[in-house]
Amino acid sequence: MAYLCSPSVRVPGYNVLETTCRRRSRFVDRASVNPCQKRSKEWRACISFSYNSVLDEPGIMELPCLPFASAEVFIPTATKTLHLYEARFLALLDEVLGKYNSMFAHIVIERVSNGIEEGVSSFAAKYGCLAQIENVRRMEVGALVSIRGLGRINLAKLTQLEPFLKGTLVPFHDAVHSDAEELDAAVEELKTVLADVQRLQIKLRGSKDELLQTPLANSLQWAENGTVHEKAIGFVPCKAESLSFVPLQPVTSASVSELQVLLQERIWSMEATSTIERLRRVTKFAEHNRSSLAAKVALQSLEF
Repeated sequence: MAYLCSPSVRVPGYNVLETTCRRRSRFVDRASVNPCQKRSKEWRACISFSYNSVLDEPGIMELPCLPFASAEVFIPTATKTLHLYEARFLALLDEVLGKYNSMFAHIVIERVSNGIEEGVSSFAAKYGCLAQIENVRRMEVGALVSIRGLGRINLAKLTQLEPFLKGTLVPFHDAVHSDAEELDAAVEELKTVLADVQRLQIKLRGSKDELLQTPLANSLQWAENGTVHEKAIGFVPCKAESLSFVPLQPVTSASVSELQVLLQERIWSMEATSTIERLRRVTKFAEHNRSSLAAKVALQSLEF
């Protein structure tokens, strides 16, 4: 865990990105990044970190980092679209595309209740995810950037604060599960439930012209067949671990309370170190989504 520390508690929090979701048609989420208050240039880095997995020296990378608010936990296999328009974030975008094989670190910054030193306001970098840019659309103001989560990361060291964050990253993987048959059985059980969830989502859609590709289907397809740059291979988890993140996507007509539960499940899954435990938990989560969607489909059929 890395800490960003200001020399005075009067200095406002480190500038993070907050994603505001908008609905397109009835399901597709797009995000617009709105930077918070202006950042002080007097920041210094105070590093305190620990690893939940074995340090893989060949897998260490230095990459630019985009900081986000705590509600923006990003997970492997997921996608989202950012609207970057501030000059320093556009500079980060150009550097990521030109020097870093379209990859950067997506990190969540949270205030730490007790500062590292007396009179110091501190912020922890948590829930890191290696992100890959899949598409960039230049706009009159800024750019729309579509990204994909590849794998979990730990921020080992901050190497740059201005004009944007840059840090040394190491992979964070689950512990190896010894019973391959148990893992395979859990994956197959999950896929069966996910097939039902996907079918119900399509039924719940109103227009036949809407795309059949949901975030769930997109995530599942990438987990099974996605490709990455060779330098990112060590950061991408095994297929079973990747699949264990697939159910944690927003489903059609999700309520505010359901999205809050989704966020908590994402946080738990990003901290977990057991693939089999995550598979079991997200299967129950997917079963709940299946029941909720089935009820909504039944209600929809009564309205026609």
